[in-house]
Amino acid sequence: MADAALPVIVLSDPDPLRRHDTAELVQSWYRTSFRVLQVGGPAEVVRALDSLADRRVPVAAVLADEAPAPGDARHPGVRWLPLARHRDAAPAAADITPAPGSRTEDLRGALDDSLCTWNADARGELPTAEVRGSRFSPAAYAVRDFLGRSGVIFRWLPEQEARDAPVTVRLGDGTEMADPSISELAERLGLIRPAGQDHYDVAVIGGGPGGLSAAVYAAAEGMSVVVIEDDAPGGQAGTTSRIENYLGFPTGLTGGDLAQRALQQARRARVEWQPTRVASRVSPAEDGRHRIDFVKAGTDETASVTAAAVVVATGVDWNRLTAPGVDRLLNSGVYYGSCLSDAPSAAGEDVYMVGAGNSAGQAALYFARYARTVTLLVRGTDLGASMSDYLVRRIGRTPGLRVLLGTEVAECLGETTLTGLRLRERDGREQTVTAHCLYVLIGGHPSTDWLGGALALDDRGYVLTGSGAAGGDALPMETSVPGVFAVGDVRAGSVKRVGAAVGEGAAVAQCLVEYRRRHPTLFPDARAVCGF
Repeated sequence: MADAALPVIVLSDPDPLRRHDTAELVQSWYRTSFRVLQVGGPAEVVRALDSLADRRVPVAAVLADEAPAPGDARHPGVRWLPLARHRDAAPAAADITPAPGSRTEDLRGALDDSLCTWNADARGELPTAEVRGSRFSPAAYAVRDFLGRSGVIFRWLPEQEARDAPVTVRLGDGTEMADPSISELAERLGLIRPAGQDHYDVAVIGGGPGGLSAAVYAAAEGMSVVVIEDDAPGGQAGTTSRIENYLGFPTGLTGGDLAQRALQQARRARVEWQPTRVASRVSPAEDGRHRIDFVKAGTDETASVTAAAVVVATGVDWNRLTAPGVDRLLNSGVYYGSCLSDAPSAAGEDVYMVGAGNSAGQAALYFARYARTVTLLVRGTDLGASMSDYLVRRIGRTPGLRVLLGTEVAECLGETTLTGLRLRERDGREQTVTAHCLYVLIGGHPSTDWLGGALALDDRGYVLTGSGAAGGDALPMETSVPGVFAVGDVRAGSVKRVGAAVGEGAAVAQCLVEYRRRHPTLFPDARAVCGF
């Protein structure tokens, strides 16, 4: 994919030296996703926009002191950002990490906000990466799933290759990567910024709705915060094709959009975001602080940070099917969750899904737009027992979407890729059907194995909090270890809803404030670092 295909950020400044320095800085931030075009004054902006419009080159933003008069420039939907307020303190281009509180940080935040909204509006139309590989390659699936949930617009080019054929990722700047690890891919795409410090007031483990909410509200209370996430933002919620009951969004939004908006809000609050970091242990550090060890996903490289307080927000993992053939065909026809970018590839095919919750219902409705048929396999006898009524009714009136109640997967067929399913009904009758894709969305179990017994859990593995974990002096969401808190789906007794997780993230911030009041020596450098 040629560099010219990238969307453009137009930078206008009459001073050529200053313009060059600012352009190099902005280009270093977004080099794989956007191209910076330098122009002079307002008249040159108009000419540049007209020329780009003639060539149908998308313009994501214009950085300029003065916008042209309405109607002077023909390029539709252009977003204008004033440059003067950010100009004075621009660092050298080599210093690509803006200092907290600087005008350069303000520029980065304003561009992040604007480009996030622009990307959401243009999603699916303007790819900034290409992925090539076998459709049923586990490695290719992992890359596509990560890119999709990270908000990266990409073009998927499936090839008729063996499932173990190399996966090639070509970035917008022309860089080509063969079989990249998820961590390497995230770094090359600029999704990870270098960590600014080794110690934080708060370390949040998990970047789903609960974790990102906790990070934003803790930062608003003047705490330095880092979020350690093993994959992409949003957790399970980030894979949801539609969230229609979230307050404030009357027409709904995708889980990916919610996750990206929350992430941009966290970054604006100067929360440090560290994705593709797999937490492996929480342990006591010196002076009452805590140490968090983690591994870079797809590598053996380890690192650690320390924090005065920790928020565990690792959510839940999908429950696993135990039928024969599932493990052999994992990510090669059998998938946990649903990668939304896979839906167009299912055109003309018969897709099967397992699950009876809202996530399964929304995924079935989304895939029904593309597949010839979608069959939802439900072990129970009443779909409405676990799925919201509006989804049940919508499924019932969607052509090509059927529900098989009282049915489970008895076996997945195929040697290297899924070719069929053996289905079993409650009365023991069986049938074999042809299938190339099976998506499993059957609830979850708490993601707590990595804790290694460091925190008290209930009999199902959820983290105990409050007085039930550490006695009467414990704060409401505090675990059995003082200074370690838990929110969201991983917490025992929590309501497994996106809105509830966000609410718990907000509530735990007040627990953190009270913990700081009780232990002021652990937070000696706490200050108003929030960027709001």
